[in-house]
Amino acid sequence: MELRQLKYFLAVADARSFVSAANKLYVSRQAVSKSISQLESELQVDLFMRDTSGAYLTPAGVMFYERVRSSVMELDQLQEEIRQYGTQFRQVIRVAFSIGTLQLFEQRVQRFIRSQDHIVVKYTECTPAECEGLLREHRTDLVITSRTVTDYAFDTKSILSSPCGLLLRDQEELSGLEKLEPSDLQWLPIGCFADGQTETLCEQLGLKPQYTGIDLIRLFSTAANGLCATILPECLRPPLLHGVRWVPLDIPYQWNIQRVYLRSAENNTLFHSAIDEFLDQVFGQAEE
Repeated sequence: MELRQLKYFLAVADARSFVSAANKLYVSRQAVSKSISQLESELQVDLFMRDTSGAYLTPAGVMFYERVRSSVMELDQLQEEIRQYGTQFRQVIRVAFSIGTLQLFEQRVQRFIRSQDHIVVKYTECTPAECEGLLREHRTDLVITSRTVTDYAFDTKSILSSPCGLLLRDQEELSGLEKLEPSDLQWLPIGCFADGQTETLCEQLGLKPQYTGIDLIRLFSTAANGLCATILPECLRPPLLHGVRWVPLDIPYQWNIQRVYLRSAENNTLFHSAIDEFLDQVFGQAEE
């Protein structure tokens, strides 16, 4: 029993004519007649009495009509509701970027947003510690952060690594070097990007930064003015800054950006597929 057969049956019953029903349905009379015959054969009962004046319901047809009409109306309503739901529904992804990481990916995020009609991306920027707090409190779905998150409750994967180096004024004696040894830094006033990772690096190198902060513009300015040399990942160095040069540190250290989200989100298939699409298109080129 097909929905098409039921709709043809209702049309004939209402019009009391196979020809009128076919005209209303924009199909041939033969198609309507064949469909009704198949339905009667399946039910093993005559639904219509046919004569030259038209088609009339049999007692079995009357009972069938009452039950079918309400069922088809409900199915039509459901179909319309589903259609409207499908056109209006948007999967919302909330993303928190830690300071310094948003500038690396914002153009890609914007391109992704413009290309989607079923995914809405709401993103913000905050400190690495605040990002993790938002995730724990379920106030964001995904975090892009420079802080290493090892909690078992989270799914974590590195999406970008970058060597660290020193941003310093071009007039400095060290600016002519291709690489810097840790020993070259002992006498320099040092500034540090306060994200946790570069602060840990300073500790490993035995350095005590005179200035730490998350304001990259201020860090660039202190280097340009010769107030201090700033330890900074290569991916965050300014592309064009007059009088300043970035020199790599000769150390086996990589500054990492990670994407993190709650493992429980893996149980949400719709959310997980949206996250995968977002990660592939926005961070796919950065994947290791």
